[in-house]
Formats: sequence, C-alpha cells, structure tokens
Amino acid sequence: MDLSYLLNILWRRKWLLLCVIFLAAATTWFIVGSLPPVYKAKSVVSTGIIDYKGRTLEKDNPYIQQFQIESSFNGLVELMKSRKSINLLTGALLAHDLSTDRPFRIPKGSKYATLQTEIGEYTQKLQTSLSDSSASLLGSHELPSQKIAEVFQYDYESFTKKLKVDRVEKSDLLSVEFESESPELSFFVVKTFLEQFFAFHQEALSHQENLTLDFHKAQVGKRKADLDAKIKEINGYKNANGLIDVETQRESVIGHLKDLEVAREEQNHQVTALQTQIGLLNKKILAYNKYSGEDYAANLFLSEDFSKLDSDIKDLQDKIIERKAAGKTDNAALEAQINQLRQKQTDYIGRAVPLSSKTKDNLSEQVRSWIMESVEKQLELEFSRAAVKSYDAEIVKQRENGNKLLLDDNYLAGLEADKDRLEKEYLLASQDYDEAKLFAEGTEYPLAVVEPVELPSEPESSKRAIFSAFAGMAGGAFASMLLFFLAFMDRSIQSPLQFEHTTKLPLLGYVNSVTVCRMNLQTLFAQSQDKGSLELFKEHLRKLRMAMEASGKKSFLFVSPKEQEGKSFLIVLLAYALSLNNKRVLIIDTNFKNNTLTGFKTKDFIEISTTGSFGPSRNLVPAREQRTVRPILGGDPQLKKIDIIGNRGGNQSPSEVLAGKDFRKVMAQYAAKYDFILLEAAAMNKFADARELMVFVDKVIAVFSSKSAITNADRETLEFLQNLNGKVLGGILNNVDLKNL
Repeated sequence: MDLSYLLNILWRRKWLLLCVIFLAAATTWFIVGSLPPVYKAKSVVSTGIIDYKGRTLEKDNPYIQQFQIESSFNGLVELMKSRKSINLLTGALLAHDLSTDRPFRIPKGSKYATLQTEIGEYTQKLQTSLSDSSASLLGSHELPSQKIAEVFQYDYESFTKKLKVDRVEKSDLLSVEFESESPELSFFVVKTFLEQFFAFHQEALSHQENLTLDFHKAQVGKRKADLDAKIKEINGYKNANGLIDVETQRESVIGHLKDLEVAREEQNHQVTALQTQIGLLNKKILAYNKYSGEDYAANLFLSEDFSKLDSDIKDLQDKIIERKAAGKTDNAALEAQINQLRQKQTDYIGRAVPLSSKTKDNLSEQVRSWIMESVEKQLELEFSRAAVKSYDAEIVKQRENGNKLLLDDNYLAGLEADKDRLEKEYLLASQDYDEAKLFAEGTEYPLAVVEPVELPSEPESSKRAIFSAFAGMAGGAFASMLLFFLAFMDRSIQSPLQFEHTTKLPLLGYVNSVTVCRMNLQTLFAQSQDKGSLELFKEHLRKLRMAMEASGKKSFLFVSPKEQEGKSFLIVLLAYALSLNNKRVLIIDTNFKNNTLTGFKTKDFIEISTTGSFGPSRNLVPAREQRTVRPILGGDPQLKKIDIIGNRGGNQSPSEVLAGKDFRKVMAQYAAKYDFILLEAAAMNKFADARELMVFVDKVIAVFSSKSAITNADRETLEFLQNLNGKVLGGILNNVDLKNL
C-alpha cells in the first residue's frame, strides 16, 4: 500500500471520520462539564538538601553531587508519601470530621451505618491519643481504622491519587498540592500534612542520625581491625622468610646468576684450552720419551703433600665463588692465598719431575720443561674442572633462591592487594562516619515552609476545551487506524499500483468501473460521452488494444482465477476496438462451463450492460453451426470484421472436445485469415481448461477484478502463471474504482 492509497481511503471516509471526531469531542465536552469543581491548595517547602548549613556537599565530583541530590530528594519525597505520614493525616482528618458540626465530608450509605459503633470507639481512642502531648509521633498513635478511612475516602490509596509531592524543577524546593471538592478540605490537608510531617521528620531525623552514626562507627572499627590483621600477616610472612625488599632481592639474585654464568663459561673455555695445550705438549714429549706428562702428573697427584695443597686451593676457590654469589667482590686476600699455594705446587712439581737419576739422565732440559709445563697444565685443568662444578652447584642454588623469591613475591602481591582493598574500605568507612557525624552535629533543621498554603478562592480550570480537542483527535486517530486495518485486511487489488506487488505479473493495462444500463459499442466509440468515466473507459480499452498490437502475436487466451472477473466482457470490447483499426478478429468461445460469448453470434449490434448480468439474451444457434465461422451481419458495419465460434456448453474439457482433431493446424489456418484470434477459458481455480488451451495460443492474458479478494486458491493459480516463462503477456485489472487511480 502506498501513501496516496492510504490518503485516498481517509478521503473517501472523510464524513465518517468527521462524525467520529465530533462525537468524541462532544461526549468529552459533556462529561468534563458535568464533573464537580476541583479546588487545589498548594504550599512550597525548602528542603535544605542543596542549601543547608549543617552539611556541605562534595564539589569535586559533579556527578556524585548530582546523584546525591537526586537520591536525597527521592528519599524525602518517598518519606513524605509513606504510609506512616499519611496515617497521621488520616487521623487528623477523622478527628476533625468526627468532632465538629461542620465536617469536610459526610459519608452516606449502608456501609457507614454499619460502622457507627466502631466509629464511636475509634473517636474516643483518637482524641485520647492526640491529647497526649508525650506521645511519640514515631508510632505510639492509634492507627486509623481502614474501614472508617475508606468510608470517608481518607485512606492511603485515596490520598496517593490526589496528594502530590514533587520537586520544583532543579531547585531546592518541594511543592505539596492537594485537590478536592472543598476549598476548606484542600487547605486543611496541606496545612496539617506539613505540620505533622515536620514534627514526625524532626523526631525521626535525630533518631535515625544517631543510629546511622553508631552504624558507621562500628563499620570503621571493623575495617580498621581487618586492615591491621592483614598488615600483621604481611610482616609475619616477611620475617619468617627473611624478606626485606623482595623485588630488590630478586634483582640481586638475577645479577649474581649472570656473573656466575659468565665465570662458569670462562672456566669452560679454559678447560677446552688446557686440554688442547696438554695434548700438544704430550705429543712433543712422546716424540722424545716413552713417558708422557700425564704419567708424571699421575704419580705426582698421588703424593700426600700435593693432594693437601690441591684440597686447600679448591676450598679457597669455593669460598670465592660463594662470595661472588653473595655479591661480595673484595676477594683479593683469598686470591693471594691461592697464588701462594699454587707457587708451592709449582715448586713441588719442580722438585718431583726428575723421579730418578736414571730418568734425569735420559731426559734433555727441553723435554723436562715440557713435562713440567704439561704437569702444570694438568693441575690447572683439574682446578678449572673443579671450578666449573662449583659454579654449577652455586648457579642451581641461586636459581632455587630466585624461584622461591618469585613465589614469595606473588604471595606478597596478593596480600598487598588485599591490604590496598581493605585500606580503601577503611577510608570510605571513615568518610561516611565523618559525614554522619556532621549530620548528627548539625544545628539547623533542614525543612522550612517558604510559601504558606492559602485557602483556594476559585476552582481549578477543567480544561474542557483541551480535553475535548484531544478526545476528538484521539477518536479520529483511532478511526483512521481502524480504516487502515480494514484496508490492510482487504485482499482485493484496489489499484494498478497494487497489481504487480500482489500478483507478481506484468500489468498489461486496466479498465475503470462504469455504470451503464445499456450502451451500444458503435455509439460508445463513435461519439464523445457525457460521463467522464465512460471516456476514460474507452481510452483504457484503446491502450489495451495498442498493447496487443505491439506484442506482434495473433492468438490470445483470456484466463482468470475465478468466475465473474470480466473475461467475456473484455474480449467483446477488445474485439470491437481491434475491428475499428481494420483488424479481422476471430472469437473462439472455449469456455464450455459459461459460454457467454456464444450468445453474440446472432447479433447485428453489440450492447454492454454493467448494472446487471453481462451479455445478450441466450439465442443459441443450432449445433451444426457451433464450430463454423459465421460472419455477423447487421446494422453495425464493424461486426463484419468479427467472427465468433461458439459452443453448446457441457462438462467436457477442451482436450476431450478436441481429441482426434489437429487443433494446431486449425489455429494455423485461422491465423492466416484473421489478424487476431481471441479465446476464453473457464476459471483456473476450478477447471483445467486454461492449462489445456495454453499450448494452442501465442500469449495468455490474465483478467482480475478489483472487487474480488485474492484467496489461497488464487495464489496457487498465480504461482502457475508466474512460472510460464514469458507465455503470459500480462494482466488486466478490471472494474477499477476511479478513486483508486
């Protein structure tokens, strides 16, 4: 549905819409006018939430400040509208009406009569409670009877509807309003309500502030104890594990590991170098002597004195490595001792190399120096290997220390996070306690009346015109939506714009709806018509004629989903329109279920009628003339160009009637003689006639009436037509209302 179509619906129903609007407005005008007058009393109260000397709101964070302001206002409004506050007002109103000759309200009815005894008892209790000056407003008053309050309409539900407490825009003020049928009642309610609430609130405020202060004080103590316990746990863990600054200790261990690994690599390189040097020396020695330096070294190392020196040197090396791991770099004394011990070893080697006089005689001085050098290298190699082992052991130890420090660091990080959280909670609790203390020590009561209530002199405006106008607009809107809904539920094709969207078929053209009792086709086409609808009707037929001529095809089958769509009507009109262009037209009535076209065979002029059933009187021709081409003779010369082949009707389908006949050949013969051949098929929803006839024609034209709805059976037919792969020339929308064009 497009916008113009929807607007057209409203325009066509404009009088209905106007009646609905007028009726709704008039009804509202009468109802509002019959309502009793309403008197409103109003007072304005300063809350002190924003401008209060007893407490200063935080100004550093405007969002927190705004949240605090809104929360404070919401809390105060809810307290004023609470059931406890309303109960105090209910008691005062009942005490007034039950103890004076001029009550605000006089209940009536059987319910009031049945409560006379209870009312008397309650009146006595209420007067006693109100006269007791020592009674606390926080709860010692006798609660009003719900039944009695409902009879006088002074109950909680009645007050919440008419007693309004709202903030005045974004100011520090609250407005208190009450509407009723009596100006005295409205004035009394607002005045009494504020007086009682002020007293109630002041007593509740100091009581609540003390409770709040005690609560926050207890919270501060609890948070402080939790924080102290966590700090004690952290310090105990550090003392138990010898931790001072875990991060610094871990960095120191990592630095020591790097130094130890560098020193170990140096010793490994030295081991490799010494092994190479020893091998070279031994080769030189063996070239002159059958004994190698290793043999001399083996004998030398077995010496008890030499082993003692070797053990002392290794102990000193281990001490130096341990001091390096501990970060101590002052190792000159230990290195000096090692040098002294090595010098003793060198001297010992020098004395021990010549094992006997015989060996000494056999060795030259050069070989002897090689042997001594080889023995010294062997000794250095042993020292380097021992140093590598010591470095490896110390590196493992330092890595274990580093891993333990990492675990300690992670554990302490968790404890520190808990401590930070507890510290924040403690600070927040302290702030809350300080704020509660400021409240408790405040010397100024925050609430004050800045605009006293006044006795209403005139009733409130009923806004009769506004309500009536709104009711009229609402009624019109509702009626429009109802019309749109009905239009949405209407499944008929109301306009050409809806055709392709609904049928998914190309639109060949459309014919508007006309109303004529009898119209001769010669008169229709030869003369201008007084009715504009007839002129449009004629022009739309000419457009359809042009579309058929432009197609270049000769044979056309007119089909429709159901009966009474206007196939026969359009075939006759289009045949006549084609004859006006000097075209010879053959009409073959292949609609055996409703042979309307056959009735035109014997006419010498053709008339159309749209006020009753279409078609001429049934002057059927004899059976022998049913399948022969017979020219129509008569007064209208155009009918000489139109021939009709009729049928006698029956229940047979076209394939059964044409069985044994070469109908394609017959159609080819007709095509040679006529310019256009028009066939009509029975309704496709019920019969298979159209499907059987499609194979004999060039194109199919589907006819739809805008007055009939598209049903599920029609959708099945439409799906069949959509799948004909170009066989369908298009669709014709018949009987279209001019208002939808």
